[in-house]
Amino acid sequence: MANVFVLPPFIDHVLIHTNMNPVKLFSPITLLALTLPALSTDSLPEKFAKRDRNKDGKLSREEVPASFAKFKFTQADRNKDGFLDKTEIERVAQKLSAKKNSNPTGPINPVIPKTNTIRIHRDIVYREDPKDTKGWNRLDLYLPKTKGFATLLWIHGGGLHSGDKSKITEVAKRFVAEGCGVASVNYRLYPELKYPTQIQDVAQAFAWVHNNIAGKGGDPNLIFVGGGSAGGHLAALLATNHSFLKEHGLKSDNIRGAIPISGLMDVSRVGAERRIGIWGEDPDIYRTASPLHHASKTAPPLLLMHAEHDTPDRRNQNQEMYDALIKAKHGNVEIHELKNRTHNNIRPHLAGRNDPGANLILAFLKKHSAHKAALPKKQK
Repeated sequence: MANVFVLPPFIDHVLIHTNMNPVKLFSPITLLALTLPALSTDSLPEKFAKRDRNKDGKLSREEVPASFAKFKFTQADRNKDGFLDKTEIERVAQKLSAKKNSNPTGPINPVIPKTNTIRIHRDIVYREDPKDTKGWNRLDLYLPKTKGFATLLWIHGGGLHSGDKSKITEVAKRFVAEGCGVASVNYRLYPELKYPTQIQDVAQAFAWVHNNIAGKGGDPNLIFVGGGSAGGHLAALLATNHSFLKEHGLKSDNIRGAIPISGLMDVSRVGAERRIGIWGEDPDIYRTASPLHHASKTAPPLLLMHAEHDTPDRRNQNQEMYDALIKAKHGNVEIHELKNRTHNNIRPHLAGRNDPGANLILAFLKKHSAHKAALPKKQK
């Protein structure tokens, strides 16, 4: 049996012996990567171990991946010494493993449109920008071959710094199979652009759909907005803060209904590094950018959903949004917690037949497409 001798933490490397013969030299971080459960063929601990360039057994902000340094390093550095040690890296790896194990490989029994019943138009420019080389000014349309259908403008998640309109493809096809069109939109991301660019792009995309969907067979009076995580935040903000649609000659009642999923409702609760990076340091901007501070009875109908395994704060924020709308005497708001779901696996499951989240969305679309009385009163 192999004997393993681990030298004290201040020693840079570890000697592993087999039958008392040295065979390989490892840094503590590499040893950590070998002893943790495998997360993937190129796991987070392994990536970090490769980045320990000075072999001091810990990682500086400069050594970790750029995206991690930007958004997660401060949170992971629990002792605030400016480095990630073995214990801190192990904690990150455990969180990643839990996240990976909670995500599905795909929806159960996905709903697929019948042959020749769907039209797909990709990369439609909704905002002219000759300098855009990343496709942030484009949207995709998934449409049924019928007339007068409702359309769901879908806003992708990704923390306002990542994500893409293509992530909704299978879910969009599932809604087309039910007779609903889907417009999946890209928008400009942080850190290249900060608030309010993202919500301004979404408002412009909504205006494009409103002005053009009739030419594709859809009803411009039946446009809904929805999205998950950051997309849920933007969907709720578009529906409650009237100023962004006003720039395009529209009002919140041009939104037939909003479906924010696990959305951020109060940006002041975001970690300091990310909050300051995206929204700055002005508390007045935090209020303007937070759906929670725009809850009113004039908002369109809302279907709020979150995951059973969302963070407690995210669940609380959505409940507070619901409570604020009820307090404002909003007459068409509902909230649902999706059991056995995590923040990251609600969306892929929506493509599945009999998925609870998908069924709630379909019922909401049907209800508010059919009854004009369900809409809020016109704003003066």
